[in-house]
Amino acid sequence: MTLNAEERAYRSIIELILSGQYRPGDFLLELELAPRLEMSRTPVSRALSRLVAEGFLSKMPKKGCYIPLPTPEDAEEVFSARAVVESEAAARAARLATEEEIDRLWAIVAEDNEAVHKRQKELFARINEDFHFSVARASHNAYLEKWVRNAFWRCNIYVFYFDSFYRLNNHDIPPQETPRQHVRIIEAIAAGDPDEASRAMADHVLHTYSVSLFGK
Repeated sequence: MTLNAEERAYRSIIELILSGQYRPGDFLLELELAPRLEMSRTPVSRALSRLVAEGFLSKMPKKGCYIPLPTPEDAEEVFSARAVVESEAAARAARLATEEEIDRLWAIVAEDNEAVHKRQKELFARINEDFHFSVARASHNAYLEKWVRNAFWRCNIYVFYFDSFYRLNNHDIPPQETPRQHVRIIEAIAAGDPDEASRAMADHVLHTYSVSLFGK
């Protein structure tokens, strides 16, 4: 798939963050990023605006976009909210998802294990994003999909900077539960079981919270 300039800028910025070149509190300025990414300022500006709209970056008037400083209180609130909205999205998907949407979820999760095995952080982040947003789309509720996106990206402040998969060297990373948990969610959706889909998604989101914040 050929990416347009804005999408390439968006993915490149995420890769810079995942590689540890930006930390919470740092400003991401288009004047600096554009030459670094060898792109014009327009797609970089749009990519930054998208990350602000999605909740990952904050914006300060006359200063620019920055990565918010994480706090335990914010983490608890945003992961709790995410568990609620994603659980409802998964339950609706179990009732409403088409065969094509379910097949799409299976195709996404097939890439999970390979990305984990190869420790490909940017690829794993993209697959995880694709999985959660695809479940949200399968809910066939535009408001839920929007809220899932916002909560997901705000949670990524904690995931990217505290989850062992992203912050530790390869030999220090413990076994990853995400692929298995994604499979459980898809199985419930495919079986048309909204209660189990809701439980499986809540368990997954809260496990991510536990691992990211407490390492367990």
